Amino acid sequence: MAESSTETKKRLLESAKKEFLEKGFNGASLRTIAANAGVTTGAMYRHFKDKNAFFCALVDDAIEYTKKIVSIAGPENHLEMLAPDMQKKHLENEVQTVNDFIDYMFENFDVFKLLLTKAAGSEHENFQEEICEIYTKNCQETFKWMYKNKIATKKLSPMTVHFMASTVINAYCDIILHNMSKKDAVACIKDIMEFTRYGCMHLMGTSYSDV
Repeated sequence: MAESSTETKKRLLESAKKEFLEKGFNGASLRTIAANAGVTTGAMYRHFKDKNAFFCALVDDAIEYTKKIVSIAGPENHLEMLAPDMQKKHLENEVQTVNDFIDYMFENFDVFKLLLTKAAGSEHENFQEEICEIYTKNCQETFKWMYKNKIATKKLSPMTVHFMASTVINAYCDIILHNMSKKDAVACIKDIMEFTRYGCMHLMGTSYSDV
């Protein structure tokens, strides 16, 4: 029985991931990807037009999920801070979001390794910087909203916000770059989140009092 198109595509992606992890995007060979998948180059090109198409197919879902997570830092997701009796719930939701994202990272560890260590030459080679930019923008908008709504009494400079946002994003990236265990990752991210949260509250003179 002839192999289905879906099965062929799956084997090609498995072969591509292995090739990218071993050689990086620039060093990967399409011929090797096809050969290791047991597929002719002609059949391969019917599914993927080039190396970048392979790489995107492997990482795009993780990129979209990450963008969704960092976008939660925007003001529309902080409305609970206006109600003192909802502040505890807001903090609990933040903690759950962090834990969910760590779970996702470890379920897709190889994909994040591709993005952070093997993407040079692909359209996603600046993944870390792009995510940091999105996170920084959302944090800046939230801090402005907090000041406007008198949750905070002081403004932070754009570069201060950038430094704090970079600290958070770099911490998540270091989980992958240092091949951390999940247990260690959870503990370190908990420390980083508390460090940045309370540091930010102090700098902004916020009246928001979590527990």
